[in-house]
Amino acid sequence: MFDYRRRMQRYTSGDYATDNPGWHEADAQIKADALISLLRFAGLQPRTVIDVGCGAGGVLRRLHRRLQPELPETSWEGWDIAPEAIRRARRFEGGRLRFVCGDFLRSDRRVELLLCLDVIEHVSDDLAFLSALGSRADWFVFRIPLDLSVLDLVRPDRMLRARHRYGHRHLYSREVALDLLKEAGFVTEIVRYDRVPPPGDSVRARAIDRARRSLFALAPDRTVCWLGGWSLLVAARAPGGG
Repeated sequence: MFDYRRRMQRYTSGDYATDNPGWHEADAQIKADALISLLRFAGLQPRTVIDVGCGAGGVLRRLHRRLQPELPETSWEGWDIAPEAIRRARRFEGGRLRFVCGDFLRSDRRVELLLCLDVIEHVSDDLAFLSALGSRADWFVFRIPLDLSVLDLVRPDRMLRARHRYGHRHLYSREVALDLLKEAGFVTEIVRYDRVPPPGDSVRARAIDRARRSLFALAPDRTVCWLGGWSLLVAARAPGGG
């Protein structure tokens, strides 16, 4: 079986928590909002959902709370190999929400919907990881950061920060990310851009973010290609889904 734990000791040892003590919980609400919009647009009403690489569980927790009135019989399960992340997540377990510390690919679990949010860029072999996931659900939602842009190439500090602080082993553009999913056999149905506001609340940071969003409203593909700063949300059917 494909072992995506190679070079993943950073997450199990606690080093990642040291570099990122908040486990990106500050972004969880914005990500959850984007996912809820996507799921409703796709008309997906799964009875079983697993979030692979759920971190401290902030996104899954919000999905469970917000969608419970619409999906009262749905079970929500988060998996992560990082003990510290799952320890934090388990504070919010209850009802149909639970968290598991372990390697999902070593389990025999199969579900209707699998979430893989900001994960594939961390694994050493992204294609092998995706291929191994392909048989484990009917539908998939991927969130993939687009760290490869013209601005990133001109100013590589941002790419290096993604590599060293966040542990990104791969850099993607929209085209590369979609080609990777296609190569792994997934049938892409919906593609959207998603942006989390950058850290910092200075006047300059807010002004730059407003400028980026203004340009994005006029020319989204070109803005992302040239300036980066967005992630890709993809809803896809399983390989062989036809």
